[in-house]
Amino acid sequence: MEETRTHGPSVVWAGPTDAPAVVVLDPAGVGVHGDLPASWRPLTEHLQVMWCRLPASDDPWREVDEVLAEFVDRGVPVHLVAGAAAGSEVGELVKRHEGLISSAQTFAAPVPLGHPEVVLEVVRELLDHDVTTGEGAAGAEGEPGTRSLLGDAASALRRSVAELFDRLKRD
Repeated sequence: MEETRTHGPSVVWAGPTDAPAVVVLDPAGVGVHGDLPASWRPLTEHLQVMWCRLPASDDPWREVDEVLAEFVDRGVPVHLVAGAAAGSEVGELVKRHEGLISSAQTFAAPVPLGHPEVVLEVVRELLDHDVTTGEGAAGAEGEPGTRSLLGDAASALRRSVAELFDRLKRD
């Protein structure tokens, strides 16, 4: 199992580079084939997701620092998600990037970070932080204003889950 976790890319990402970011610190090494877990893919229409596969890097914390440094000049909110097995280094990472990381969540085993419940909890946390699209987005009933980017991502996730359930019912 350890050999499988260390193969593949150390960082997997998807989503628009100007969108709010979710950086996932995965101590289990999911994403061996270079893809995000299927449960996270609907969010990449509205969010940038950077999945850091800690076992796949020789120096994972240096690499995570480099990933976070990519966001310094982008001016987008950065939310950190970590598996509890990543250890106390997560707290040190948050301290090192205090002005950059907007919020952080840690999830304990046995629920893997790719589980749909984790994705829903992340979306709930981001909604609580009111991540928005910014200026010019249409508000309610087409009024000028600010539209919730996370609301759009949550809707995309609900549609994806509903489609999955519909397929399962047909089969």
